[in-house]
Amino acid sequence: MPNLIEDRLTSLLSAWIDANRPEGFPADIPVHVANRDEIRTRPCIVLATSESKPVQALPHTARVKLDVHVFTQVDDTSAETHAAWAGLLVSLLQDKAAIQTALDSDTFIIHDLIGRDSATTPDEARGRETLLSYEAVVSAL
Repeated sequence: MPNLIEDRLTSLLSAWIDANRPEGFPADIPVHVANRDEIRTRPCIVLATSESKPVQALPHTARVKLDVHVFTQVDDTSAETHAAWAGLLVSLLQDKAAIQTALDSDTFIIHDLIGRDSATTPDEARGRETLLSYEAVVSAL
């Protein structure tokens, strides 16, 4: 069950982010799901899940740690632009009602998307990474 829930969550949410980009967020930045064989160039967004824990009271339901990574290259994207893009994603992901309306179906329900920590750090490849962490409560059949 956890893999099904994680896969459905990242697939549906990445498509939703791609289709609902906030104003000011470039249309050519790809949205990827981790653990797929997609070639990643910077800038990009990558969704990754971990630590899926079943919710005992609800069948087919789990609490999933969801990380949204924003990757940019120092030579191509200023720190201010990188921060602005990360801020736009945070604002987009705060619209829980829109996410639920778009993603919920007979076989998938996102009950909540709870914001957790976020951080921006330089990486070894002269780039930047912002990590936006969430906890998603999801049911999938």
